[in-house]
Amino acid sequence: MKESMMPSERRSPEEARLDMLFRAYYSACEPNPVNANFMPELWQKIERAQSATFSFQRISKGFVTAAAALSLALAVVGFLPAHLSSPQYHATYVDALAAHNDTLVHPADVIDYADLTHFDPSDDAEEL
Repeated sequence: MKESMMPSERRSPEEARLDMLFRAYYSACEPNPVNANFMPELWQKIERAQSATFSFQRISKGFVTAAAALSLALAVVGFLPAHLSSPQYHATYVDALAAHNDTLVHPADVIDYADLTHFDPSDDAEEL
């Protein structure tokens, strides 16, 4: 590798560190000697990397398929009983409460309510 073109006395410490970094990078990336097994070894490395990715893809596709099947089953369960249910289940909440109260209340149990919102002080004064 070529050395820096600047004289060493005018170089900053950052430039020296950068040159050391470039030298380390060059030594780490130095090309290996080419032999007859270069391509087969390269393909073995590629296939190993792809097999790990392939197994992850296969698992994720299985989860997506299971989620789609579950969603479809829940949609069928959600929509199918709406057509087969009795009319009793189509009542509103207020209708259901009224029907429930009608079955619980007997004529003897009916309680008259007092109107507590309108207070008339003149009636209380006459009683005293």
